[in-house]
Amino acid sequence: MSDEEPVDPMPQIRKDCVKTCPGPLANYEACKERIKDKPGVSCEIWYYELHHCVDKCVAPKIFAATKE
Repeated sequence: MSDEEPVDPMPQIRKDCVKTCPGPLANYEACKERIKDKPGVSCEIWYYELHHCVDKCVAPKIFAATKE
């Protein structure tokens, strides 16, 4: 058995997968810019749309990286 700490690939996979979702990312960033100075307003729907796209990209990659 190796004494090395295992490295979690998830953060890097998520970062790489954000690049595959330019539309949802642009929508989320535009929303954040629009509401910057408006208290009580959120971009929650755009956030979830972005992460739904990212999750669809991440799932097959993270399962491929998982050892049994």
